[in-house]
Amino acid sequence: MNADANNFIAVRLLLATSVIYTHCYFMSHGVRGVDDLSGFLGATISTYAVDGFFFLSGFLVYPSLLRLGSAVRFATARFVRLWPGLALCILLTVLAGGFFTTAPAGAYLGGDTARFILTNLTFTAASYQLTGVDCGGETCVLNGSLWTLPWEVRCYAVLAILGALGLARPAIMKWLVLPLSLVGVLVWDVPVVQETARGLVGDGAVYLIGTFDRLWAAFALGVAAYLYHDRIPLSWWGLGALFVLNLAVDRLGLGLHMRQILIGYAVLCCGFLTAQRRVVSAGWPDYSYGMYIYGYPVMVALYAVWPTRSHLLLTLVTMAATVPLAALSWHMVERPALDAHRRHRRARALTPQQT
Repeated sequence: MNADANNFIAVRLLLATSVIYTHCYFMSHGVRGVDDLSGFLGATISTYAVDGFFFLSGFLVYPSLLRLGSAVRFATARFVRLWPGLALCILLTVLAGGFFTTAPAGAYLGGDTARFILTNLTFTAASYQLTGVDCGGETCVLNGSLWTLPWEVRCYAVLAILGALGLARPAIMKWLVLPLSLVGVLVWDVPVVQETARGLVGDGAVYLIGTFDRLWAAFALGVAAYLYHDRIPLSWWGLGALFVLNLAVDRLGLGLHMRQILIGYAVLCCGFLTAQRRVVSAGWPDYSYGMYIYGYPVMVALYAVWPTRSHLLLTLVTMAATVPLAALSWHMVERPALDAHRRHRRARALTPQQT
């Protein structure tokens, strides 16, 4: 596979809209953790999509670390890609919430709102509420999609630390880091290990370890796919076989990491096999991040004024209403921030030659 000829922008858009689809099902049917395909697939569409995002992230950002040759430059590049767009989203959400809060003017920016701003912008944790803003008298989750961002930053941090320690070189990743990751993932999946950990550190810590186990596994699988990309045969028939195998394994209660292998392979097939005749999305603006972080609050706002029971209609309207915000984020904040960062990096690279 030619790593430069791909349709990954289109794939990211598909993953982002898949997350919107499941969230709209949650919203319109008043349930969480299932959608209309989860009984068949063994997990919600958004579960597959999030794992696909983390797989693709590992596949794309690991070569960035190798190319930049510095953990600091890598961390800076990741920050520039995530934070400016998120900051705009947080700002617009807080401004919009100010029109609906029942809290006194002086109290709105404290409490839940302050926590929403601080924790989300520092990637320490995801917060979802604003002070005095509720949904029909109940606590309102305004942006449930934000939960993945601190975990993505943690995966970046692990990769940056490995780079700083000299452990991110391809040979070391192949023979040490990735095998240890695989062992850790398999050991954690043993029920007695989780029960022992629960007795030692409690349910909260076990939940955090389990979440990292899932997301780091997908991310590390993406790194592995990059390292071995020239040895991975891609075919639609192979994807179909993996799909059937995934369904069979899920019936045995062993589906978590099989799903990640399936979605990872699907991401590669959709990214590369569709580009064999034509690279369609290479020149597209990358609205996927904006679709992901704005889709949930747009859905909440739409459902507040139009409580439809049709998740399909809600999905279509939410997608249509989210596109302008994603476009605003990309053209006004994300792309300018990336361009400014690249100019700064090029200027620093040229400075020693000019002095």
